[in-house]
This record gives sequence, structure tokens and C-alpha cells, in this order.
Amino acid sequence: MSSISADTDSDLIQQLELEIHTLLSKDELLANVPSHATVEELEALLAVEKGQAYHISIERQPLPSIDIIVRQSSTVRDIKRMIKLHVNRQSTHKQISWRYIWRSHCLEFQGRKLLHEDAVVSQLGIKQHSVLVFARLPHEKGQHRKAWKHRP
Repeated sequence: MSSISADTDSDLIQQLELEIHTLLSKDELLANVPSHATVEELEALLAVEKGQAYHISIERQPLPSIDIIVRQSSTVRDIKRMIKLHVNRQSTHKQISWRYIWRSHCLEFQGRKLLHEDAVVSQLGIKQHSVLVFARLPHEKGQHRKAWKHRP
């Protein structure tokens, strides 16, 4: 009996998602709202309309750029979290080691590497339609990095 109700529940969820998607695509004001949007993403879209948030792009050559919304009070850590969320939604077949990515890469804005995760977006000079670049961290001469701990 529980498998029958599970099938009807999944069918009902699919129908509801399809209906939400068609409603969002028909309305010109809601066309840019993703059908699987989180509450945080909906609040960010409202903040853009109120002028409290920015649309920014993350260039990651040779891959396509990522467009995200950040609040003026967001930090570099928040931007990294949004990038992770966006990429994980797109690529479901590959597991990405974000720990490795952020140890070997960083974000760059106007030639400055954003190395401090607690730096606030508005204090860095990031504005509406700013472009951040996904850049590789250079090895500094004479600096030795700690060895990574490998788990057996």
C-alpha cells in the first residue's frame, strides 16, 4: 500500500513542478525565477529589485560563465557558496572536490585576488554587473605549503 501512495505522490510532485514551471515561464516578471528556487534565491531576487543586491558574473575559462546574485552585505565566502550551489545543480554526474578547488583557485576582481573570505562585497568595490574571474592561486617562491592529509 505504501508503494502505491509513493507512486501517486511522485506523480503529484511532477505535475505540480510542471505547473509551477509553466506559470513562471508565462509571466514576464517571474520569467527569471528558477523553478527549483530556494527561499534564499527568491529573497535575493527581491533584493535586486529593491536595489539591495547585485547581479555579478563569474568567468571561468574555458567553461561558460556563471551569473549569480549577491547582496551588498555578502562576503567572499557567500559568493563561493553560491558558486558551489550553482555548479552542483548543473553537473549532477560528477563529484567535485570543493576543498581542492578553493585550495588551488581563488576569485579575482580587477586584478586583485580575493583571498580574505570575510571581506564584504560592497567594501571590495563590487557593483551591479561586475565580473569576477576564477583564477589559479600561484605558488610563491620560497613558500612551502603543508602536505595534504590523505585518509587511508
